[in-house]
Amino acid sequence: MKRWLSLAINWLTVLVLLFILEKGIFLLYFFHKTLQLSGGDITGVFTHGLWLDVSLTSYLITLPLIFFLIQFMIEKRMMNMFFKIYLPVIFFIIGLLFVGDLGIYENWSTKLNVRAIQNIFHPSEMIASAGASPVWLYILIIIAHVIYGWYAAKYLSKKKFASAIGGIRWLNIPYFILMSGFAFLGIRGGWQVAPMNESSAYFSQNAFVNHAAINTTWYAIQSIINIKKYDEHNPYKFISDEKAKSLVTDLYQTKNDSSLKIFKTEKPNIVFIQIESYGADVVKELGGMEGLTPNLSKIISEGLLFENIYASGFRTDQGLVSMLSGFPAQPNVSIIWNTEKQEKLPTITQKIKQNGYNTQLIYAGDILFSNMKAFVVHNGFEKVITENDFAISDRTSKWGVYDGVMFQRALKEINEIKQPFFTYIITLTSHEPYDIPTQPKFPGDDAKEKFMSACYYTDQTLGKFFNEAKQQSWYANTIFVLCADHGHRFPFNREAYMPAVHHIPLIVVGGALNDSLVGKRISLIGSQTDITSTLLHQLGINADDFIWSTDLLNQSRKNFAYYSFDDGFGWVSRKDTIAYSNTFKNLSWPYNSTDSLHSSLDTAKAYLQTLFNAYLKY
Repeated sequence: MKRWLSLAINWLTVLVLLFILEKGIFLLYFFHKTLQLSGGDITGVFTHGLWLDVSLTSYLITLPLIFFLIQFMIEKRMMNMFFKIYLPVIFFIIGLLFVGDLGIYENWSTKLNVRAIQNIFHPSEMIASAGASPVWLYILIIIAHVIYGWYAAKYLSKKKFASAIGGIRWLNIPYFILMSGFAFLGIRGGWQVAPMNESSAYFSQNAFVNHAAINTTWYAIQSIINIKKYDEHNPYKFISDEKAKSLVTDLYQTKNDSSLKIFKTEKPNIVFIQIESYGADVVKELGGMEGLTPNLSKIISEGLLFENIYASGFRTDQGLVSMLSGFPAQPNVSIIWNTEKQEKLPTITQKIKQNGYNTQLIYAGDILFSNMKAFVVHNGFEKVITENDFAISDRTSKWGVYDGVMFQRALKEINEIKQPFFTYIITLTSHEPYDIPTQPKFPGDDAKEKFMSACYYTDQTLGKFFNEAKQQSWYANTIFVLCADHGHRFPFNREAYMPAVHHIPLIVVGGALNDSLVGKRISLIGSQTDITSTLLHQLGINADDFIWSTDLLNQSRKNFAYYSFDDGFGWVSRKDTIAYSNTFKNLSWPYNSTDSLHSSLDTAKAYLQTLFNAYLKY
């Protein structure tokens, strides 16, 4: 028994020490945030995260225990050989997940989860995203994990656990059962009814502190394990489904009369431009940084600006579904990944095609990414231009083709398509790693300056595209709709749950816009999901299939916007603005506030509950 106990103690020491070191690296990597913490916060990162460390350690000892049982009947020395193979391999995987977490957190302030891990199947996009990160540092961290694993294996082998269980082998079986029981308790976190979850590491109102305490590998494993649950039951069940549905139905009770007509003609051409990561913080007219997007400012002065629009999700695929199908994003899953579900969604493309429009989509990247191809092909785009339709010499961006080249091709395609047309354009260059083909506008090598320069570059190409479009014969009968797919934490280093991160521009401009609306602003609160219904109503096309979308120009609609982030949601209305963490079961925004002070929280919870029920039924 003494030897078995020694094995457990040494195993715990080796693994927990690694996870403590990882937490230290995490705090050092995000040193600018760590500087703002108190000594108690930093201590809490290590102490409150300890149970998750022990839980993962218990997971990882399961296979060695099974091997122990098997080797009772075979050569004893194989156990030492097993350690020398198992630990370096496991530590390599842990290191890989850890550096992935650093990169994900740096850009999105969320832990590594199954959505990020799914991108393993698209290595080129993963490499592109990593381009803005210190890749060599990541490689060194992974190598350090492997080296640590090797020395840990040698250390455990020297303890001669394999020979210590010799003698009458069947006498070791009770010890094996006992050790397995302790491992099971370690995985669950004790005898309590509810098993271990990430909430055990939460101890602060500061999200960064809690995230630093969470064991990265444990969180990634649980995210993978739990993903199937999201297709089987609703994790956002707060009240009865009947009550939730009643609250949501009330939100959509409006009169079917759009009082404002904004198009000069009944059937204008539509060019929809989905702009990568262009949150309100890069738009001067929405309170953003001045000088980042001067051409967009010029476009705003020539068009109609919706001032209070919010992105439904936080990734491109979520924005695409929100704007084309009017279906809000869910916190931890994306309907576009499930082909069976996404094929049941209505899309504006289908509706507009049935009414005589010719349709095309231009995306100068890999259309297979995030299962986008299935979505756009199934939903009515007659022609789809991707990176494969560009010359190899043009594919010089890490994501495919730079926005400047893409917009040139877009102009060519629009000139050739028969009117009336619906052209959907997706930009790329302002996505991390923010590489651009021109001299950076803002000097500096950190991610913030690179992001700002990338936004400026895209703005320049957008300005050139509009200048050339105005010279075309079709411009006079064309409406351009510009909207971001989602916001971004830069340039002000905001947290993912903050409302400002999800605030985005929505602009309607073009020759077919009523002259009286040029330079005007609409201050109502709405969402990306409302674009679909708004456009269809302006075109005189029935929008009843889009039950999650309201006409932004209907004077009787209720002003609200929902948004999602990692296992959480936000709500913006005239009387309240909140963000709620389902993990922590508490408000993330406003700071130091209580649920009782926010009457809209019940409505927001009902919204997500009903939304997820709808997701499950698709």
